[in-house]
Amino acid sequence: MPLSNDRLIELIQFNDKLEHYWAHLAIATVVSCNFPELIPKIYITRLLQLQDTNRGKSATAVVHETESILHHRETLDTVFKGINSEQIKFHSEIKEVILKESALVGIPRAINGLRVLSTTTPKSLLHPDLELSPEAAYVSSKVNRKDKKHNLQRGLDHWNKTYGKVSMRIINDLNTFYPDLWQFIIEDVYSDVLSYGEILNSSVTSLVVICALIPLDVNAQLRGHLRGALNVGWDRDFIDTVRNYSLMISVWCGIRWRSDVVKL
Repeated sequence: MPLSNDRLIELIQFNDKLEHYWAHLAIATVVSCNFPELIPKIYITRLLQLQDTNRGKSATAVVHETESILHHRETLDTVFKGINSEQIKFHSEIKEVILKESALVGIPRAINGLRVLSTTTPKSLLHPDLELSPEAAYVSSKVNRKDKKHNLQRGLDHWNKTYGKVSMRIINDLNTFYPDLWQFIIEDVYSDVLSYGEILNSSVTSLVVICALIPLDVNAQLRGHLRGALNVGWDRDFIDTVRNYSLMISVWCGIRWRSDVVKL
């Protein structure tokens, strides 16, 4: 599905409340829909918005510049030769968005998304290539698996904050279904991935999870995470805005649901 300039402008201008999050949530949604080819247009547009020389430019002007870069890929590194702290932060956050939603949408879709992102990333934002072997693979210094007790407590805190008063009921259900499932969810998903907050905090993570779940037609899980977004501090109107935004993108991607997508 091509993302037209008009639709991209609609994403940017969808709601002023999404000014700082529109690209994060759009990318989370298209990765879940398995349309990673839409990432470059969204990603480059947001990088341009954050460029010092583009402050105050209209969405239309920035989108036209994105179109020019995509048609002349050789200009990408020149345009972004000098980068600022906001662009560095945004790039790190988008990688984290895709990593975090991998636990929900599947590792293959996350790989697809990160592969496309890497081919669209200016050299000024890329890590140097490293020769790796499976036995001595690079592990980010941000991942501290040695402190398992700390990570587990962090994961449990995140779980309880998300699910509130029903958290123990869900834990008991998961244990009944298959104890190994609960162990995997709390240790590998919540403790090591979703609760890690140095790049994306729990509030933004809750929005990413909503956008990852909407295309999947999993109303029971989506309902829990819509309420979870309330529990971490977002107001009902904002959560509805995020839901509707992701829903619109999912429809553009051709997603169909067996029943109406739940809302708060």
